[in-house]
Amino acid sequence: MKIFDSKLINRIALWKTIGFAVWLVAFFMIPIVIPNASLMLRFAVMLWYTTLWAIIWTFWVLDKYPAFNLKISYWFRWVWIWAWMNFILVMFIFDKLTLLMQWTSLGWYSPFWIVLEWAIIWFIIDCITTKIIWDGKDLIK
Repeated sequence: MKIFDSKLINRIALWKTIGFAVWLVAFFMIPIVIPNASLMLRFAVMLWYTTLWAIIWTFWVLDKYPAFNLKISYWFRWVWIWAWMNFILVMFIFDKLTLLMQWTSLGWYSPFWIVLEWAIIWFIIDCITTKIIWDGKDLIK
């Protein structure tokens, strides 16, 4: 699938399209799953993940860990960054998430499950994007 001349721009366009579709669904599902969720929380989470995507873009061409000269596969880099950043997000808003979930069908649900859920979602999105366009230094040639 080639829309633009640059492989990198093609990857960003596809990645953002898939990600936007996921976030659009999530934005409208949050108040259904968590009725007390405020609009501010919905936008905050959406903007958190948009910023997170920008952080991940900086690591696209990093395929070796420089200190130890270890090869890092694309799926590990992205999943690790998503999991770590989601862990930090949960640490910041743990109380808010717990309060929002306690009166829903997710009352049993720990907010820390978000870390695993989004790592899996990210893995799927990145595998699809990588299969279609590829990854890393090949994109900037």
